[in-house]
Amino acid sequence: MKKSKDQVSLFKLVFTHNWEDPESDHQALKIQDNESVLAITSGGCNVLGFLLFNPEIIYSIDINPTQSFLLELKIAAIKCFSFEDFITFAGLQEHSDRLRLYEIVRPFLSYEASDFWDSQKKILVRGFIMNGKYERFILLAGKFLKLLQGNKRVQGLLAEKSKEEQETYFDEVWNTKRFHYMFKILFNKRMLAKRGLVAEYFHFDDGSKSFADSFYNRSRKAFRNLPVKDNYFLNLYLSGKFRNKNEVPAYLKQENFDIIKSRVNRIRIITDEAQKWLMTLPENSVDCFALSNICELMSENDTGKLFASVLRTGKNNSRVIFRNLMIPREVPTEFAGQIVKDEPLSWYLYENDRSFVYGKVAAYTLTKYLKHE
Repeated sequence: MKKSKDQVSLFKLVFTHNWEDPESDHQALKIQDNESVLAITSGGCNVLGFLLFNPEIIYSIDINPTQSFLLELKIAAIKCFSFEDFITFAGLQEHSDRLRLYEIVRPFLSYEASDFWDSQKKILVRGFIMNGKYERFILLAGKFLKLLQGNKRVQGLLAEKSKEEQETYFDEVWNTKRFHYMFKILFNKRMLAKRGLVAEYFHFDDGSKSFADSFYNRSRKAFRNLPVKDNYFLNLYLSGKFRNKNEVPAYLKQENFDIIKSRVNRIRIITDEAQKWLMTLPENSVDCFALSNICELMSENDTGKLFASVLRTGKNNSRVIFRNLMIPREVPTEFAGQIVKDEPLSWYLYENDRSFVYGKVAAYTLTKYLKHE
């Protein structure tokens, strides 16, 4: 698999969980029956959740082969197991011998995926949830935060409150000097690079005084302004686990399991550069695009190629959700009249996104057929 010289390559399992809020995806994409969706694979959670909207096909693409292998594993386990066995294999419930469960799943994997997972016994024994490089960093950060803030403060922040009570708790109890200190220690270029986000990923800055300040400001919004209830991201960041079986991604809920199982063959897993692979699709063939922070791994030239391919393959009125983590990226100006940003919806998505890490969450619509005066 040959990569563009401008494309940053990743070959380790960075994510086993999606850190993109699926609620933002749903509001931006509004997936309808029998539509086609292109999404970045990442942890595969949101791709599986898209099946609930009955698309005809989902092209799940990632430049990192290990992310493709993860989605293969999740799909194979969904096919093989009952709901209870699936969430046990995933790591939501205790089990003494997950390797035995893996032996049931293994024949349903490609040779490349089984070869990879054969070498990942530690992840399989623990269950794949919260076991990528980024998730292990989050677990470390959560332990460090609990040490700095104390378990009582952490539990206090996670307790359900009114909006006013939550704001007051953050301002008067939570927002300590120690809380600021954590970001300086853990959320800097060197530490994040060690945890799977390679140094080239931080070639640009987002305008903040530092990465620590940027992540602090984002966390403040999530911890202070957004409801704690149903925000499983907040629990993962602070405690490293889900609060209960109801506050989890859609693919881990029992009421969704049979529907997802019946539709998993609609997912086509692709390991390639998105801008390159899109060139293989016919024109006007995709209804929805979920583009996570892949453009930060690209040069501006490749970013232009990506959006040119989005414009060519997308249908008129196709919907796009586009995220950035740190590096500022926007739709290239030459496409601005045809890939049109929905400013009010984008503002709403960013302000209400439950996962605080993204510096940009924005919605666009393709307007391919311009009227000429």
